[in-house]
Amino acid sequence: MKKLFRIFKILIFLLWSLFNITANVKLSYVYWGSPAEDTAIRKALKDFEAAHPGITVDPMYISGDISGMEYAAKLRALAQAKQLPDLGYFRPEEFGNFAKADYFLDLNPYITKDNLKNGYLPQTWLVINDKTYGVFTAAECQVVFYNKDVLKKANVPLPPSDYQKAWSWDEYVKYAKMITEDANGKHPGDNGFNKDRIIKYGISYQLWHAMLNPPLWSNGGGIVSEDGKSFIMDSPASIEVIQKISDLINKDHVMPYTNPSSTSGAGLPAPSVMLANGQLGFYVTGQWELLDFGKMNFSLGVAPLPVFKKPVQLYISGASVIFKSTRYPKEAWELHKWMMTPDKTLNLYAEGLWMPTKESWYNDPADLKKWTDNPVHPEGYKEAVLNSMKVAKVSPESRVINYLRIWNECVAPQLDKVWLGEMSAGDAMKAAGDAVRKRKLLNGTY
Repeated sequence: MKKLFRIFKILIFLLWSLFNITANVKLSYVYWGSPAEDTAIRKALKDFEAAHPGITVDPMYISGDISGMEYAAKLRALAQAKQLPDLGYFRPEEFGNFAKADYFLDLNPYITKDNLKNGYLPQTWLVINDKTYGVFTAAECQVVFYNKDVLKKANVPLPPSDYQKAWSWDEYVKYAKMITEDANGKHPGDNGFNKDRIIKYGISYQLWHAMLNPPLWSNGGGIVSEDGKSFIMDSPASIEVIQKISDLINKDHVMPYTNPSSTSGAGLPAPSVMLANGQLGFYVTGQWELLDFGKMNFSLGVAPLPVFKKPVQLYISGASVIFKSTRYPKEAWELHKWMMTPDKTLNLYAEGLWMPTKESWYNDPADLKKWTDNPVHPEGYKEAVLNSMKVAKVSPESRVINYLRIWNECVAPQLDKVWLGEMSAGDAMKAAGDAVRKRKLLNGTY
């Protein structure tokens, strides 16, 4: 009997090995985001655990500043200490450096095995030297959110939904002036308007690097050239845009100064709060803020981006990767794949955090209905946001060598002077360009 029992145990072990049955595997999943995003991600991970008995997932939530510098620093520290998690979010600005240093698992064998490549947006895959080291977590973009009640009270028409009929930059400025109001009810341009006692602003614009790309591109400018070998923020087209954004703050007085690292202005609530409580008309920001807006009770509208010369849109997202140091690559891939499947993580899309990377979820009426047919997504969302992805360009930070150094060391310090009204856009961008070239940071793409 004992002999038969031993044989039985051996057979069970062999079967377990043969079919690679998962048991008692613990994965760590790292990510950033707002408190609402934290809640949504934790639910997705719990759903994965329920569908995969034997696997538990430890959420590693790192709440950093919007520029991602704190998050990136934390991941660099974990890498140096050889304590990287199994998988999760990764800053796109650091992606090339870490891929080059061989920190990521090559996903090609897993993608091929599961025939996963077909059906996803082509921008989804992050490939360097023919190896797929990660994916864009979502297909995010830039959006104009607005408070319908604020616009109506100021006799401002609701903007068109069709991105091909979007207002020009000057139209947005005109209407922002109508909304902006000081404590005595006066508007910019009125006699006696007090710029130091503004109680309601027309517009707020996020000022970190990715959010500047659409207006720059729309005017024929940009930050760096497509090949990563030229700095183009000092071109006339780029300088014009930077100066016009500065004018919103310092000349037109329709926008509060917003710290690029926090999105908050001195003494003011966050723009999202200002929008919800009627202190702001338009807010130009990332689509992902819809997650938080969906939990606020106000008349939210959505509109296409301002146009300089042509409509343009931004394709941006954090990266999702599996770290090569994981002890459980097969199980990590299952979780990675789960987070890429909209049906498995529907709440992340339906609640407004993400837009899907799966192509049918833009074109197939049944799939589209699954995530947009709800009160969270405002009227006109498809025309203003989804359709504008047809003219979306991928944000350059994941592929341009030295992108973070170019921005943090050379551009951001000069832009701060522009936003504060201490320097013209032309002088500041000339200084930034000189610094970039002096430091020899223009080394192409990964």
